Amino acid sequence: MKYLLLLLLLFSLLYAKKVPLYFQGNHALDSTALYEALDIDVPLFFEFWKERPSIDPKMQTLYVEYLKEFYKSKGFYHTNIISSDTDNSAVTIAIEENSPIIISNIETVSALDVDEIISLKKGMVFDAERFGESKKALKKFYINKGFCNAEVDAKSWLDIERNRAYILYSIIQNKRCYFGEIGISSPPTIHGDIIRTFLKFKEQDRYSTERIRQSYDALYAQEGIAKVLIDVSERHDNLVPVHVSVGDHDRPIRFNMGLGFSSDEGFALSMGIKHRNFLSNLKTLSLKGRYTDIKKSVTSTFSMPLRNRNILGAEVGYVDERFEGYKERRTYETIYLNQYRKPHTFFEGIKYDHAVTYDSKDDDIFKNSDLYLLSLLAGWRYDVRDKFLDPTRGYFIKSDLSGAHNAFFSDATYLKYELSGGYIHNMGSSVIAFRAKYGSIKVFDGAVPASYRFYAGGMNSNRAYSYRMLGPKNINEDPVGFERVAEGTIEYRFPISGNFRAVLFSDTTFIGNSEGSNYDNAYVSIGAGLRYVTPIGPIALDFGVDTADTNQYAVHFHIGELF
Repeated sequence: MKYLLLLLLLFSLLYAKKVPLYFQGNHALDSTALYEALDIDVPLFFEFWKERPSIDPKMQTLYVEYLKEFYKSKGFYHTNIISSDTDNSAVTIAIEENSPIIISNIETVSALDVDEIISLKKGMVFDAERFGESKKALKKFYINKGFCNAEVDAKSWLDIERNRAYILYSIIQNKRCYFGEIGISSPPTIHGDIIRTFLKFKEQDRYSTERIRQSYDALYAQEGIAKVLIDVSERHDNLVPVHVSVGDHDRPIRFNMGLGFSSDEGFALSMGIKHRNFLSNLKTLSLKGRYTDIKKSVTSTFSMPLRNRNILGAEVGYVDERFEGYKERRTYETIYLNQYRKPHTFFEGIKYDHAVTYDSKDDDIFKNSDLYLLSLLAGWRYDVRDKFLDPTRGYFIKSDLSGAHNAFFSDATYLKYELSGGYIHNMGSSVIAFRAKYGSIKVFDGAVPASYRFYAGGMNSNRAYSYRMLGPKNINEDPVGFERVAEGTIEYRFPISGNFRAVLFSDTTFIGNSEGSNYDNAYVSIGAGLRYVTPIGPIALDFGVDTADTNQYAVHFHIGELF
């Protein structure tokens, strides 16, 4: 019906004189929901230059009829709507919502526990749209559990006189499904065995649409791949044959240039060139330069997918960075191996780092130095978030370890450890998220560059402080860093209107230079932020203030949720 309404309005409203539209008497459904149901644009709270929602008075009868149907779809079968026109200056639609249809009972016949999948609950107002969505959600849930032939039947009985609804969900799961034979079609420049390593399933694995989605993500993450099709349309009883088609780029060499801004690094300019299928089989070779207010860098990377779901890579680079109180030039070479075992990722590598600290304003704390470090690297990731830039559920754990011994071409013996994790819980239209981080560095012999120490403050740390400006400072008011840090964050993310969302947060930071958990200071901040959702992730603006000192505050800008 909505599309018929839009078709009629298309011809009648092109040259019609519009007047403001108002609603009276609506409580269960707010005016914004009613405007959106009528497909009428509603200005956001800051769009003061736009006119309020308006319609052609001649179309009010059509709007009234549509609102009646809309109220029924939301469980209000006894709603009375009266339209009135006041001197052609405005249209007011008076609404008597009356009592809605309440869900009296929900019965489920299911071998699996599906209570959390069904969004409708006993005692809620019956909503026809959510009822239809619940059937789709049950079908998807069973498919992800391996039952691709599950039969889902959903029925609802509405007692209009007693304002009660009764719902029955009946699911026949049938036999569990498994992935069948996997066929690969790929261009001559990409061997089928390489494509197979990025698939998150193999023959005889339990069928899952989630594993198919993960395979799409893994394949499209390879820049040498231009298009992917995973065809699972066939069914051989409980076996699902898979045919994977992959296409490469006609022009594998890609140039890129970008401008950006963040509250941590200021304005940024980047330029680069990458061969996305260097010498075939998705090997990449790239050169990238980046210039920001505080850092200049040039890096060259090479990566080579292996046939055992691993990636062998190397990187060489030069970085010139300005810290508060000193500057640092670094040249480094790294060789690494990434092992992908979804949802696990393991990392091992070796890094040779030549760091020169210069222009120090305090040589007692930031010594001018010329240091060499040959470090062993190891890491582990466990990530089951549903999305990377804008997650709404799931959790992750990240662990990194590095160290060197001064007997092997190094000027220091040290051990550095970092551990972080987060949990995101979906609450319908809102999200509550938690994150914790811990870092420790111990220098047993010799010296490491000052930049190896931990710093706090900034958009990825405590948001009441500017980038790397939290904690003790020297006589020049430059932050000196610390050997231990522990941080925790809690966020409540919720929608405002349209693509706009908001967040309330609290960041807590503990810092110190002692062993164990005997930290010197604790810093607690609270704040709020605004998000505008875009295809590349939410554009975010955050404001944080220290609870112990309200004169200490900071504003941060970034793209994507922080975790």
